[in-house]
Amino acid sequence: MENFYEKINEECGVRLPFSNEQDWEICAGDPNHTSGYITFYNKYSDDMDIWQKYLAANLIVQGIEDLMEQNEDQNVIDALWSETQKILLKDNHRHTIFSWSCVDQEPEDSWLITPRMRELL
Repeated sequence: MENFYEKINEECGVRLPFSNEQDWEICAGDPNHTSGYITFYNKYSDDMDIWQKYLAANLIVQGIEDLMEQNEDQNVIDALWSETQKILLKDNHRHTIFSWSCVDQEPEDSWLITPRMRELL
């Protein structure tokens, strides 16, 4: 997709990356817009290349992690997760699943979303 960053900025309010920024997909999002990121992903997934899908998927996962940290309503988190796991499995986001699964760490030393990710392994 041409202009991926500009398009997600326009449609979802995600800030543009800084020059040479690392981990933009982890830092740029707003967890309260996670549903919009899922909508964006589903709307444009056929137009995105593999790297853009990786960025968008991690933006979504980080949003859910942040909502879990903020003790958001469990029903909201469950609904977002239901849509997210479909994305992760449909587009074969193995690296994202593996990374967030923290397979070499104890559950108490991992992300809140890790148990859900481990179910996808």
